[in-house]
Amino acid sequence: MAFRPRRPVREAIMATETTRRAFLRSVAAASAGSLAAARFAQAAGPSIVAGSFAGVWVDGLKAGVIPCYKRKTGGDVELVVGTPTDFVQKVMATRDRPAIDAMIGTDADVFQNAQLGIIEKLQPAKVPNAAGILPIFREPYEGWAFGFDGGRDGVTYNANKVKNPPKSWIEFTERVAKGEFGRAVLYPHLTATDGLAITWLINRELGGSLNDPSPVIKRLREMKPYITKFWTSNAEPGTALTSGEVDIAAWTDGRTFGVQAAGNKHIQFALPAPGSPMLTICFMKVKNGSDGGWEYLNCASDAKNQALWNQFFPGYYMTHQNNDYPPASREKQDPTSLDRSFKNWIQVPWKELSRLRPQWMEAWTREIGA
Repeated sequence: MAFRPRRPVREAIMATETTRRAFLRSVAAASAGSLAAARFAQAAGPSIVAGSFAGVWVDGLKAGVIPCYKRKTGGDVELVVGTPTDFVQKVMATRDRPAIDAMIGTDADVFQNAQLGIIEKLQPAKVPNAAGILPIFREPYEGWAFGFDGGRDGVTYNANKVKNPPKSWIEFTERVAKGEFGRAVLYPHLTATDGLAITWLINRELGGSLNDPSPVIKRLREMKPYITKFWTSNAEPGTALTSGEVDIAAWTDGRTFGVQAAGNKHIQFALPAPGSPMLTICFMKVKNGSDGGWEYLNCASDAKNQALWNQFFPGYYMTHQNNDYPPASREKQDPTSLDRSFKNWIQVPWKELSRLRPQWMEAWTREIGA
């Protein structure tokens, strides 16, 4: 007859077996959970830090570019708000392990950053969407960046005071120098990228060259008595125009549209001949930054994400060849941004101009003193 444990012993053995099985099940469950967590961690891409301008720029990025990055990588994007100068300073201070992985800046900033050695050349395989960026927004940067958006520099004026706006940049400077608008004029400082671009174009129209800014410096010296201020912040002309402090300013169309949207319909924009200098905000990958920066740039060079950003900036052009502008933006576009010829813009030799900027600044300081 087989041995059978007494009842209390048998119950103890069964309880022990039950506990052992429960323990093994819990171990198995924990292992499965750990494996799943490990797989999720492996699937999630890196969280990155990217530069952005303040205000609605952040809203624009959160509408398309950032959701695209999260969807494709599982990672997140922390935005650092500031200016291109701020971004450069942060990266220079942490260049071995940079505080920013992807940043934005103007055309001039691209070549400055390349010279500083803080950005990488674009890798087409890692930013395939950049192939759809129009050549005029890729080729000038020699592989260091691609253009994202931009607008027109022109003349913004109070239509109640200025009935006949200047038809050319030369006419604008001549009429200012004659005092026709009184001391109610704003002009961008050379330290502002818009100021450098506009001043370069006027110098070209006056017969100057990259190595000889004297024609425009002479003209600006004649204009100076009637210039209320050489502005450095893009917000200044809007405040001065709407308050009645000035009647005319060399400014941008996009900013003008913003002032009009706030109810100031008498503030109008005119594009003087021969057109606007080409001035674009560019995206760059920071050297030694996270590889996630490549996917962020790829999302920024996607036509749909550019259109989502553009809904916050009606009238600004975008750079992808297949971009479809939102209706509110389309009605404010220059005709040549809609047909993608961009004939109303003049290409600025940014690489050479950036190199010669100190020389121009020296002449400006010596002769204009502002």
